[in-house]
Amino acid sequence: MRLCFAACAVLLLLTACGPSSSVDEGLGVVGELDTSEAGITAFVRQGLYREWLAEPAPRKSVNSHGDKVRVFFNPMLAQSMEAGNPTHPVGSITVKELFESDGKTVRGYALDVKVSEGSGKNTWVFYEGFGPDYDDNYYGRGHDTCHGCHAANGTDYVATPLPR
Repeated sequence: MRLCFAACAVLLLLTACGPSSSVDEGLGVVGELDTSEAGITAFVRQGLYREWLAEPAPRKSVNSHGDKVRVFFNPMLAQSMEAGNPTHPVGSITVKELFESDGKTVRGYALDVKVSEGSGKNTWVFYEGFGPDYDDNYYGRGHDTCHGCHAANGTDYVATPLPR
């Protein structure tokens, strides 16, 4: 009987918790961004990055993130990239709009924010989320799905060059 009760308790606990797409990193606000998963989702959905330096139009994606993308760079990151810095300062942010193949309909976003000094995947929080619900996002510091491509390309995990 005790074994049955214990098994039911564990099953109930697992069912109540359910699968989670991520764990909030608990870093709070870094630069101008609430780095929680909910904070990043709200930031990109509100378009708070649209005044930043950006690629002129959606383009064919080089690696992942779907067919067409457009990348935005916050001023801190753009200045660091222009200076040719080997690592970027805390608060550097890049946002990638992810488009349907028509190049007009945004279906999601990828965002990277530098959260600690130095180099390496754990100095960045990576995020990729898709609408309309944004309830199954890639999110986290040094996220394994994200850092592979970002580490192999670009400088300090920023794979897209500044638009010229």
